[in-house]
Amino acid sequence: MQIMYRLTFCAILAFACVVAPATSQTFADTALTALKTIDPEILQYFPRWRICEPDLQVQIKQSFALMGYPKSNLDDKSIVITAAPVKDGEQGQDFELILIECGSERMVASEISSNMKRLAARLADGKRPYCYNEIPPAAPPSAPQIAEIISYMEPTNVTHSFTLSAFEQSLKIGTSGFWLKASLGTDQVGYTFWSSGEGRVYLQRPLYENSDPSTRKAIPYLLNVRLGLGYRLTGNMDGESRLLDFIPGRKLNGSAGGKIVGGLDFFMPFHPQFGVGLNIELPLQGISSNNSIDASTYYKFDIGNRRISAPGYNVDPYATANIIRSTGQVTLFYNLWLDRKLPENFFRFDVGISYAEVQEAAVFLDTTGGVRKEFLARDGVTGLNTYKPNEALDWVYAKVEYRNQSSFPFGISLQYSNQLLVARAYVPLLGDWLYLEGRYSTPLRDARPFEIKNFFMFSPVLRLNF
Repeated sequence: MQIMYRLTFCAILAFACVVAPATSQTFADTALTALKTIDPEILQYFPRWRICEPDLQVQIKQSFALMGYPKSNLDDKSIVITAAPVKDGEQGQDFELILIECGSERMVASEISSNMKRLAARLADGKRPYCYNEIPPAAPPSAPQIAEIISYMEPTNVTHSFTLSAFEQSLKIGTSGFWLKASLGTDQVGYTFWSSGEGRVYLQRPLYENSDPSTRKAIPYLLNVRLGLGYRLTGNMDGESRLLDFIPGRKLNGSAGGKIVGGLDFFMPFHPQFGVGLNIELPLQGISSNNSIDASTYYKFDIGNRRISAPGYNVDPYATANIIRSTGQVTLFYNLWLDRKLPENFFRFDVGISYAEVQEAAVFLDTTGGVRKEFLARDGVTGLNTYKPNEALDWVYAKVEYRNQSSFPFGISLQYSNQLLVARAYVPLLGDWLYLEGRYSTPLRDARPFEIKNFFMFSPVLRLNF
C-alpha cells in the first residue's frame, strides 16, 4: 500500500510539472495543481485522518477564521487532513499536507504553507503525536468530493450502475437515465422479501429533465415513470424445507396470472426537493373456479371448525388460501440535505395514504368424472374474509430515511404502512462495493393469520458503479 501511495503521488507531481514551469512553483503549488487536475476519486487512496486533539481543533479552526473563512461554516469537531507520504525514517516529516478541511471549508496546500507553517509541521509529523482517527485509504472520498444523490444504492451521478442483493436488483446503462429493476416482496405495504408471496420486474424511464442548475445534479429528472409486471412465488412456504430455514416461511400467496405494476415520482419544478409519488399494483386475473391451480404451490389453512359453505359446488372446500390482491400508495415526499455544500447527511420524508387488499379464497378438489381438478373460488362461498383498510390507521403511510455517506457510508429507514412496521439498514463491509443489508417487519396490531411477527432477513449487497 505504501508503494502504491508513492507511485500515485509521483505520477501526480510529474503531471503537475508538465503543465507549469518547475522554476515558478513551490511544492505546495505543484500539489495544488495536481489536486485540481486529477480525478477526485484518486484522493481516496491518500492517507487521511480526522483530528480529535482538542487544542489542535481549536488552533485549526482559529487559523481558518483568521484567514477570513465564514465562522458559520467552520466546525472544530469535523477536521480532516489529506496528506501524501514523502519519505521514510523516523527523522523529519513523513507527510506533505495537501488539504485541510474544517466543517465545510477547505484549505489547500499553498494556503497551508503560507499561513499555518508551525501548525502544519506538527500535523505533518510522521509520528503524529496527537489524537487522530485514521480514515482507511480504500474508503470513499471525503465530504467535499461527495455529490448529492437521492439513493445511495441507485446513484444518478454515474454512467453505469449495478446493484445485486436478495431483496432487489437494479441496472443502469449509459446516460439515458433508464433503470431496469427487480424485487422480491411488497415492502410498501409491510410484507418484505418472500413474505408477500410475490415479486416484480419493471422499467423506470425518465421523461422530464430538470432545468434548475442548483438541483439538477441530485435530481436530473423531474418525472420518472415505472411500468412492469408482478409474478407469484411458488415456494418458500411455512413448514416447507427451504435453503434458508432460519427465515420464516410465507403464509400469503401472490395472485395467479400476475399483476400490472406502475407508478411515478413527480418532482415539483418550482422546488424539486418536494414531490408526489404514486405506486399501484393490480392483478390481471380474478379468483375464479374456471382456473385450475397447483394447490401444492399455495400456502393453505385447514378449515377446522369454521362455517364455510359452498352450496353451488359439487364438492365442499377442504382448505382456504389468502391471496394478496390490489395494493397502492399516493404520497408526498421531501428530500433534504442538511448542508448542500457538505451533502453527507441526507433525509427523505414520505407521508400519504396506502391501500392493501388480501382476499381469502376456498380451495376445492373436484374429482367428478374421474378428472382431478383443483381450483380457488369466492363466488357462491360464504364465511370467507376480506382484509382491507377499514379504519383510519389502515390508510396511513409514513416513511423516514436517513443516509450518511462520509468515510463510513450507511443508511437506515423506518416505514409505517398497513399498520405494519418495516425497518431497513445497510452498512459497508468492503470498500464501496460490498455492503450488508438487513430488513425487519412486524405488525403493530393483532397479526392476521397470514402475517409473520418479527420477520427478519439480511443479505450481502454487491454495488458496482462506472
